[in-house]
Formats: sequence, structure tokens, C-alpha cells
Amino acid sequence: MKKRYTNVAQLIMQAIRSEGMQVGDPMPSEAELCARFGVSRSTIRSALAQLQTLGLVERKQGAATRLIATQAAPTYVHSMKASGDLLQFAGPSWRRVQSIAPLIADEALASQLDKRPGKHWIRISQTRHIESQSAPVGWTDVYLCQRYADIVDDIPDYTGLIYTLLEERHQVLIHEICQTVSAVPVPEHLAEQLEVRAGDHALRLTRHYLDAEGESLLVSINILPATNYSYEIRLKRQGQVS
Repeated sequence: MKKRYTNVAQLIMQAIRSEGMQVGDPMPSEAELCARFGVSRSTIRSALAQLQTLGLVERKQGAATRLIATQAAPTYVHSMKASGDLLQFAGPSWRRVQSIAPLIADEALASQLDKRPGKHWIRISQTRHIESQSAPVGWTDVYLCQRYADIVDDIPDYTGLIYTLLEERHQVLIHEICQTVSAVPVPEHLAEQLEVRAGDHALRLTRHYLDAEGESLLVSINILPATNYSYEIRLKRQGQVS
């Protein structure tokens, strides 16, 4: 179950959009928000802190809280235990939806998604393309939690990222993206689509889009032929002596 302040944060974000608030506008006072949503001051403060973390509001002691963005930034920080790293991966591309179908995760699929066999998902299968190459540069299966199935019809013509469509439509917040990369052979059933040989080297990039409680609302599994991609991480020593 979601924490109360997370629900309130989502309601505040929805109000920001529906009421046409502009960047720079002052937010209602904590007392006004308490009365509006029927919650305690500590809940409102936690909700505002969450919106501040997402880059939506600015809070300064002794001054009114102000709106600094009307939607959460679509950029997430890549982090690991080593400091100062930089992730460089792939370039601009667009999707071409190949199929959309509901499914129930069996144990094998659930192990890749959220370890919950029997859960209902919508699978959106798509190829990725870039201007300089006629063959697809990769294949992506996006698994969308069934309760958000109403956005599916808009996905083929939506030019943005699917998780931003999910956030816009349902006022949910993606708090973390967990990414894993592994080396795999190109599956036989994708070889023809990707115009490579079955068994060729590929990267499998899996991203889990998690809410504040750690639930996977969206999972993407990408198969990227090794001829098209490389994965680079730079680690720089901090405080180097010249």
C-alpha cells in the first residue's frame, strides 16, 4: 500500500496541471493544503519534499514554496558505487510498434519482471530505428502493468518515452529506474526482424521503472545486437593532484 504522503504528492501534481499553475507561481500554504486534502501538516511536508526531490517545487525557509516545473524531469541519474562515472549509451532513435497483446506472466517471465507469477501485463513489442541504418538497431518488449492498459492505444503515435505517458495520464511518479545489462545470443525468433544471425552476440538491457514503494509499473527488455552498441563507463579520480 502506498504511503499517504505519496498519494498526496500525486494529488498535488494533478492539481498543478488541472488548475493551470505556471512556473514561478507560489504554492498554497501548508495550512491550505492540509485543509484541502484532509491530512496532517507532517504529511503535507513529506509530500512537498517528494515534489522537491522530483524538481517540481522550490522550498526555502522563510519564503513561500514556489512551482519551478510542471512535470517531473525525464532524466534520471545513473549511479554506481564508484564515484564520478558517466554512462554513454545509444543515440536518438524512434520506435515502430510490431504487436500489442495482454498476457499473464509465467514463472520464467515473472523472474525477469517482478517475481510475481500470475500477474497481468500488456506486452508492447517494438523495433528501434535510426536514420543512418535501414535495419532495426534493436528490439524492445515493454511490459506495462495491466491497470494502466488505457494508455496502450496512444503508444504507437506517441513520440515521447512510454513512462512519461504513464505519468501524465495517471499522475503516478517514477522514482527510480533500475537498469541491468548482460551479454546474450540473439534469440532465433528475433534474428530475421533484426537482420542478424541467430546466436550472434547481443546486449540485453532490462529497465525496471519503479514507484516510491518499489513496485515495477513498467519493465522494458531490449535486445541490442553487439554490432550496433557498446557500453562505456568512465571512472575519474576525484581531487587529482596536478
